[in-house]
Amino acid sequence: MSDPELAALRDSIRRRGPADVPGAARVVEDYLAAVLRDAGAPDHPSALRWARDRLRLFMVVSWENWFGVLERLPQEYPMLRDEWRALLSAPSEFGPEHLVAWWWLLQPSMFQPLIAGQLREMSTPLRDGIAGILKDGGAFDDRLVDWTSFGAAA
Repeated sequence: MSDPELAALRDSIRRRGPADVPGAARVVEDYLAAVLRDAGAPDHPSALRWARDRLRLFMVVSWENWFGVLERLPQEYPMLRDEWRALLSAPSEFGPEHLVAWWWLLQPSMFQPLIAGQLREMSTPLRDGIAGILKDGGAFDDRLVDWTSFGAAA
């Protein structure tokens, strides 16, 4: 990332307002509806709960790499890291839509396309996971992430 790109990112971070959680929620809801439909579980509440949970896990694990860019902003980095950790520490309060909205807020022109690409890549594992659990009897709630243990290991 060039110095002008870093300057633009810094400026975007400093000027940010409230996160567009409702907009991010629409994106996540539409995305998950398509994944569930493709997996053969369009109206399955437990499959939706599992898919939201697993999507959040995918986001937490894969989007951690994006902090490599943010580390190049030493003044903003500690605050951003603390904000991200706060989102991660309360999974029942902050779902995938909150994670999407937070990244969008940093610099929409950079992170909206990155997130769209990541969601495309996550579609197949989510779809296949749902289909596999359905084939095994549909015990979705037995396969949710243990966020307390996950957080302790991170």
